[in-house]
Amino acid sequence: MEEPFSFRNGPLLNLKTESSETHEIYSGITLRTEGISRSAFSSMNLGLHVGDRPEDVIANRRHVSKKIGFPLEQWVCAEQVHGTGISRITNDSAGSGAFSLHSVVKGVDGLFTTEPNLLLALCFADCVPIYYQTHHPDSIGIMHAGWRGTVAGGAACMVEYMSHELGIAPSLIHVVIGPSIGSEDYEVDQNVINEVQKLDRSIWKTAVADYGGGRYLLNLKTLNRSILVASGVPENQIQMTGYNTYAHPDLFYSFRRDQGKTGRMLGYIGMKEKENNES
Repeated sequence: MEEPFSFRNGPLLNLKTESSETHEIYSGITLRTEGISRSAFSSMNLGLHVGDRPEDVIANRRHVSKKIGFPLEQWVCAEQVHGTGISRITNDSAGSGAFSLHSVVKGVDGLFTTEPNLLLALCFADCVPIYYQTHHPDSIGIMHAGWRGTVAGGAACMVEYMSHELGIAPSLIHVVIGPSIGSEDYEVDQNVINEVQKLDRSIWKTAVADYGGGRYLLNLKTLNRSILVASGVPENQIQMTGYNTYAHPDLFYSFRRDQGKTGRMLGYIGMKEKENNES
C-alpha cells in the first residue's frame, strides 16, 4: 500500500487525505526540526509536559501553527492518560491546552469533531497516532494509542464513538495509522504480553514475536490495524505508514530510544470549509 505521509512544508510530515465536497482536510505529524528547544528537546518540541522551557514550546507551536494554517486559538489538546476516553469537540473548546497544561481536555486520549476551524492536536514520541475521517457527514478524529491504550481497544472505541455520534456504520470510516516505534525496536516483557493476549488470538497473533526467555517484540501498528478491522473498518480503508520513530533520530523524538528524556511531536487533524462553500 502507498505510503500515506509525504515530506512538505518544513517541519511537517503531511498526511495525504481526501477532502470532501465541502471541506479541506489538514493533517499530519510534526518533525523535530526547525524549532528553538535545546539539549534533549532539540529542536521542535511541542510538548508542554516534558520539562522544556514553556516559552520555547509556545514559540515552536506558533511556528507550526503558521505552517499548518490554524492559529493556536483554534487548537484543542488532550491530557492523554493512556486510556480510551474520547471527547467530542465544539468551538467552545477552541484553544484548550494550546497555551498551558491546565486548560487541556481532561482525561481523554481521543478527540473528535464535525466542526471546521478546529485543529485536534495530540503529542507523540513512540505511541501510535491514529487518524479518522468520514464524509457525508464530514467528521475527523485522532487517537493516541500506547500499548495500554492499544490493548484496551482505544482504536475501536473511536470507531464505536464516531458510529454512534454520526449514526453511520463503521464501514464508512477511513483510518490512517501514523509514525510510531517499530516492532524491531519495541521489546516488551511477559507482563505486557499477558495483557495483549487478553485480546482474541486472531487479533494479536501477527503482532507478537516470541524471542524466548520472556522477551517479545510487539508491533503496535499491526495490532491496532487488526483491532480496527475487528471493529468493522474495512481493511482497504486502513492505511499504515512505514515510518518508525525509533529508527530516525533526525526526524522523530523517541521515548524509548532517548531513555525518557525527549521532546514530543504533534499529531494533528483539522478541516476548513472550502471557499466556494463559505457563502
